[in-house]
Amino acid sequence: MTNQNGGMLLGFEAANNHFFKASIVKTSNLSRLAICLAIASLSVAAQAFGLDLHGFAMQHTDLLAGLSMMCVGDLTLIGKSLDKIETGLRESKSIQTELADRVLQLEQKGGEILTGDYIQKSVSLGDQFLKAFDANKELFAKTRSVRLEIKAASDALTTANGRTVVSGGVGGPTGGLLGLQNALSVRPAPGTSAIEYSRFTGTQGAAAIQAAEGAAKAAVRPDFTLITQSAITVAGFSKISRQAMSDSAELKRAVDINLARSVNAALDVALATGGTGFVGGFISLATPNYVTDFNMLVDAISDEVATMQLAGFNPDVVVLHPREWLRACVATSSTNEYLSGSYLGLLPSMLRGLRVVLSANIPIRKALVVDSAHAELMVVDDFSVEVSYVGDDFTNNLCTILGEMRVIPVFRTVGSMRLTSSVGG
Repeated sequence: MTNQNGGMLLGFEAANNHFFKASIVKTSNLSRLAICLAIASLSVAAQAFGLDLHGFAMQHTDLLAGLSMMCVGDLTLIGKSLDKIETGLRESKSIQTELADRVLQLEQKGGEILTGDYIQKSVSLGDQFLKAFDANKELFAKTRSVRLEIKAASDALTTANGRTVVSGGVGGPTGGLLGLQNALSVRPAPGTSAIEYSRFTGTQGAAAIQAAEGAAKAAVRPDFTLITQSAITVAGFSKISRQAMSDSAELKRAVDINLARSVNAALDVALATGGTGFVGGFISLATPNYVTDFNMLVDAISDEVATMQLAGFNPDVVVLHPREWLRACVATSSTNEYLSGSYLGLLPSMLRGLRVVLSANIPIRKALVVDSAHAELMVVDDFSVEVSYVGDDFTNNLCTILGEMRVIPVFRTVGSMRLTSSVGG
């Protein structure tokens, strides 16, 4: 026992001596390096103060030679350390490359998922179905129908020719919606099936200066017509497969856009030229006028503005066919100079202070000048989209998408709209 203790003490003492010597060597190396750096700093400072370093070096050549040997030894030690670091980096890179190759081999095998120290086989379609069906047994017992979405298993039987399909978008017009409805004031009227209002049609008599004291005064009486306007429904539907509905949201969005455009175009027709429940439309309610004093339609529109202002209206909108508005914007003089705007500039949205609204149902060579304070569009049901099964849609794997809206057009004052044309068109 004593011998064992003595051996342990001797071993511990030897280890301490080795550590102490190593520490002395490292400390001495660092000390010599510090001395070299200090001498270099002193030499720079001496030159700055004008001392003769060359003469000093000639007188102490032996001392400087010894110091230089010390620095050479330190530089050699630094070089060896850098070589060891470079060797370690190369070994680490080699190990990293080997690990990357192993991961690539595991990915290429397929059908196996590496999880910690275990390798788990991919789950089959049957296993996934059983798991999903067990979770929905109560729902199936109540409704006798259940739809389960099962993802394909990653094995050779189901995905041998598998591919990933990425949606590339769906085409369709997405420009602005044109129509006379953009010229009207819009007011919500939910739950309304019809509206009753009095339409101003004119005035009987006129105020005048009293002929004499006690004489009869001039009578003035406005005329009104009671109007009952029912809501009009504009709707359209489209068929689409259930796969397209679930696999591509963009396709459903495109159908929604097409439905919205179609319903909006039908509403424009109903408001401009009329339809069931609104016979004749606003064009039939507008006051027609043929301007003979001006050749150009733009000038005829300004003439109508003056006429309406004399009647007590304040016109703020003009409705034109898109091609008629283009024709007005690119009109040229007798010397082929543009009368307004620049050759490649944007088409303006105002006409002499009037907001321009485009409608495909305004006749060519004509314009509808509007005081929007006297006409409005009451929206009973805003545009909505519903999806449902109709008829044999379910067995044919289809869905019906319905888009519709309900509105009530209101025209309160005769003379607040004028349909004008000119001699030259």
